[in-house]
Amino acid sequence: MTTTLGRMPASPSTPTAHRPPEGPVTRRETRPHPERPTAERAPAPPVPAHRPFAHLRGLDGVRALAVVAVLAYHAGATWLPGGFLGVDVFFVLSGFLITALIGHEVATTGRLDVASFYRRRIARLVPALWTVVAAVAVAGLVWREQLDALRGEILAALTYSSNWWQIATDSSYFSSGGRPPLLRHLWSLALEAQFYLAAPLLAWVLLRWGRRVLGRIALGFALASTALMGAWAVVAEMPVPFDPSRLYFGTDTHLAPIMTGVALACVWRPWRSWPAGSVGSISTASAPSRTSTGTSWLRGSDVTPRWRAGALTDVVGAGALVAVVGVMATATELSSGLYRGGFLSFSLLAAVLVAAAAHPGTLLGRALALPPLRWLGTRSYGIYLWHWPVFVLARPGLDVPGPEWLVQVLRIALVLGVAEMSYRFVEQPVRRGALRRWVTSLRSTTRPRGRRRVAAVALVAVTALALAVAFVPGRTSDVERAWQSAQSRSAPEVSAQGAPAPGPTAPSAGSTTPTPPPDAAPTAPAGATSLAPAPDATARPGPATTEPGAAPAPTPAEVLGSVTAVGDSVLAMVAPDLEALGVSVDAETSRQFRPMVDLVIAARDAGTLGDTVLVHGGTNGPIQEADLRRLLDATTDRRVFLVDVEAPVAWEEPNNELLRRVAAEYPNTAVVDWSATAQAHPQWLYDDAIHPREGEGTAGVAALLWDAIQPD
Repeated sequence: MTTTLGRMPASPSTPTAHRPPEGPVTRRETRPHPERPTAERAPAPPVPAHRPFAHLRGLDGVRALAVVAVLAYHAGATWLPGGFLGVDVFFVLSGFLITALIGHEVATTGRLDVASFYRRRIARLVPALWTVVAAVAVAGLVWREQLDALRGEILAALTYSSNWWQIATDSSYFSSGGRPPLLRHLWSLALEAQFYLAAPLLAWVLLRWGRRVLGRIALGFALASTALMGAWAVVAEMPVPFDPSRLYFGTDTHLAPIMTGVALACVWRPWRSWPAGSVGSISTASAPSRTSTGTSWLRGSDVTPRWRAGALTDVVGAGALVAVVGVMATATELSSGLYRGGFLSFSLLAAVLVAAAAHPGTLLGRALALPPLRWLGTRSYGIYLWHWPVFVLARPGLDVPGPEWLVQVLRIALVLGVAEMSYRFVEQPVRRGALRRWVTSLRSTTRPRGRRRVAAVALVAVTALALAVAFVPGRTSDVERAWQSAQSRSAPEVSAQGAPAPGPTAPSAGSTTPTPPPDAAPTAPAGATSLAPAPDATARPGPATTEPGAAPAPTPAEVLGSVTAVGDSVLAMVAPDLEALGVSVDAETSRQFRPMVDLVIAARDAGTLGDTVLVHGGTNGPIQEADLRRLLDATTDRRVFLVDVEAPVAWEEPNNELLRRVAAEYPNTAVVDWSATAQAHPQWLYDDAIHPREGEGTAGVAALLWDAIQPD
């Protein structure tokens, strides 16, 4: 039984029941005069039958541009730092097309076949998604360090709740320590699927109040979502210094692009004024006729004459295209304006581009319908689904050796090839009913044995894969094992205020670096040259004040004194080697820069801060300049060393630039160039390109830091 919203309006061509006439009936033929038809007998205009919505070929080119931007961003292209905004272009397209499809059906039939709508969406989206999820599940059994996290990701992917799963697990879209989650990119599909749940509501509003009211409601939701994102960003200090992923993933905060597309579909329908097949940017098979009539959704003319509309739309659309590409080339994840209304502004630019590409009479629409762009556009769904797992499992220099440019070319070629196979053998056959026919044949009593065997094998394979993913234990990654080892070998003393206490601390048993005797100078890590200062320099007590209330005397540049180090997991891996040199270390995984500043100030107030302060932060999030200056202003009486960032995160370069620029203003501060050293010694790092390897890597980092803090 088909579920529908609304009903078909009455048609004059539909037979109706007649009431029996009262009294006698004279069998006399009363035909109207052929030259004077009566008003009662005048034929009414026929109600058009429902036709498929026109395929606007220019939009395939917009899809192509969007997916290329996303691929470039995830491939690490520095020339398009805002390529992640390609997802927002997809959102605008989705809102526009879904609303246009629903409006077309409501206009031509007076109702929405809800069951048929969802069947089409499922046939379009689900088979390719399940194929990717199955492939990723197999990959998880090979890369078992991913398996524990992958179980939740798969469940979220199958229920289209990936965006909220990533919010619940505090996942970041813009950074990752180690191999990123294999299904992180499905957050956008989840957000779109949640929008599809509103399809019956869209049709109800169209039937009850019309498209203009729907457009106003959509704009209201877009503004409300933008206001929520902006207010949250200001209060929570996003994107600097805190990661803005919660705002980016949330359906509540990232609804503006889809709602912009909905509003566009309510006011822009230029294909209505063009005959089917008149231009190359509209499909000739299903284009609606200019003479089509129906409910109020289609009445009236919203376009200017063809030649004028096409030329004007070309100019505006070309400007929007340049603006969209310009924003992608200049914006970054840390652009604060994006989270304070910028996503809505970009969505409006994307909507103008979509409107121009959807117009059948524009040169821009024809250009975007060229075969290469159409090929990419029609396969953009498969490209988006497959590119992220391929990129994550084939990282240049980490998983695949060779020149980076060659690895990138091979990765993109693999993605395009797999997407083509998905399009030919999964997406298109299912949309044409192959799966339904296959299931029907299995239910037939005369079904072939071969198909029955294939069904049995497929069922067994899916069941075995599900059981394996559910019950095969995951594996601890090398980084986690090294972190656990560092914790077991390190036992720093901590003051009552939570800040590290100065002075040497003996490492636990099993440390590869010997502990210096109390009366001897610290020694460098194994394999490093001795960089220790004179014994009397390290024995110097902390600075003393000349009189009560006076500012403490600054630590002389030629004196090392006691050393305090504060940092995150990178410094924690090196803690045993540094503690063997007499450095007091307080390091914690995932620590942000602001808590480090608070720890240093607390130790200074408690009198436990060393004469030399070493701070390594900025790996887990962007550094706010105010926090950095607060740290340096509080330690002007000490020697301060800031360690720069080496990590595949969006804020690496901004953080390093900030550290160098601000440190130059403080004579007692210097920056340790860990980034350049790590790039010169890639063998020191684990596969995550962040943490130093236990042994050679940790010893090398300790030697670098120890050398840097030595007095001149």
